[in-house]
Amino acid sequence: MQAKPFSHSQLTWMLLSVFLTLQSTLAWTAEEKDETWYQIEVIIAKRGANIETLESFAFRPDSIAWPQGRILLPFDPDTSDFTELENVEFIALPSEQRMLNNEVQTLHNNKSYQVLMHQSWRQILQGNKAINWIDIKAGSTWAGHHHLEGSLGFSKGRFLHVHSQLHLNQFPSIVDKSDLPEQARSLMTWQSWVPTVERRYSLIQRRKMRSKELHYLDHPKLVLLVKIIPYEPAEPILEAEIVLEATPEDTPTLVDLTVLNVLE
Repeated sequence: MQAKPFSHSQLTWMLLSVFLTLQSTLAWTAEEKDETWYQIEVIIAKRGANIETLESFAFRPDSIAWPQGRILLPFDPDTSDFTELENVEFIALPSEQRMLNNEVQTLHNNKSYQVLMHQSWRQILQGNKAINWIDIKAGSTWAGHHHLEGSLGFSKGRFLHVHSQLHLNQFPSIVDKSDLPEQARSLMTWQSWVPTVERRYSLIQRRKMRSKELHYLDHPKLVLLVKIIPYEPAEPILEAEIVLEATPEDTPTLVDLTVLNVLE
C-alpha cells in the first residue's frame, strides 16, 4: 500500500516542531556555556537591641543544617601575589578594592547596627542556574557554633539571584564561676558540656538581582547588603626569558697588538 503523503498543514507543523526543538536545544547549550566573571560584595550587620520587633523567636531552637560553601582565601599584601587578585576566584579582596566602603562606614557610625562581616571577592557564574555557595562565619564561638554562621549562594539564569541561609545565634549568658557556691559551680560545669543556642535568628531568602545595583535584604535582627558587578579579568602576561645565542659573526675578534707593533 502506498503511504499517504503529508498534507501541507501537517508538513508545516512537523517542520515547526523540529525548529522549536532545535532552537530550545541550542539555547540550552548556549546557556550552559555562558560564563561571566563578577565581583561580589556583601555586608552583614545585626540590629541593636534598641530596635524593637513584634516577631517572636523560639527559645533553644533545634539544630539545623545549611549548604556547605567555598571558603574565601585570605590575601596578605606582604606575602601574596597581587596578580592572583586579577585572575583567581574566591580570594578575599583588600579594602581598597571593595565597592561598599562608604556604606559600611555609615553602618559603623550608627549605634543601632553592628557590622559582623564585610567581604568582597571575584568568581565565575554560569548561566545554568547552579548555586555557588560561600561559607559564612563571624563573631565569637560557643559550643561549636559561631555568632554568625551559614552560607550565601549566587546563581545566574535570565537574572542574577542571591540565596541567603544566614543564622545569628544568641548564646547563653556566662557568669564568673568563682562567685558561685560549690553546688552551683558543679551545675554550671555540667551545663557547659551542653551545646546550647538560646535563640537563633535566621535570614533565609532568595532574591532576584540586577548587576551594578545595591540590594538590601531586611530582617528583624539582620541586615544584608549585596552588590554584584561584571568583572573583566586581566590577561596573564608571561615574561619569557630571552636567551641570545652568539653567532660566528657576532663573536668578537681578538687582535694581537704585539704582532702589529712588530710589523710597523
